[in-house]
Amino acid sequence: MREGSLPPFGLGFSPRDLVRRTLGRLAGRLRRERRKRTEKSSSLDDRAAAAIREHEQVHAALFERMTRLTEKAERLEEAGTPSESAGNRAGRAREEVEAELAALRAAFVAAAGKRGRKTFDRQVRSRYPGLELPAAGR
Repeated sequence: MREGSLPPFGLGFSPRDLVRRTLGRLAGRLRRERRKRTEKSSSLDDRAAAAIREHEQVHAALFERMTRLTEKAERLEEAGTPSESAGNRAGRAREEVEAELAALRAAFVAAAGKRGRKTFDRQVRSRYPGLELPAAGR
């Protein structure tokens, strides 16, 4: 037998190579886990946005009423003739929308879990910056 056909003595690679391989495997595993988490959260964001859009379509009159009355109250306020009744009507419409979204949120959280609550709230805040969802169930 010749020397070239025999396996090398020792590890066969340097300790530096061992560290490099180990860290490379660990980094790859962390990248895969992070990718899985972002895919799950993005799909959760998509599901929340779709649920809100569908709810808006079903209850279009309610959302349109809230928008219309809020704009009217703001317009009167800017014109210097604030109307308490217009503000009250806008407030009631906003409360109705908030109640509807709170019910939708409860159903979404029941289906999606705890992370669904934060995701749903984030989607509502991005679509309707002025709305406040009730703190019940937080």
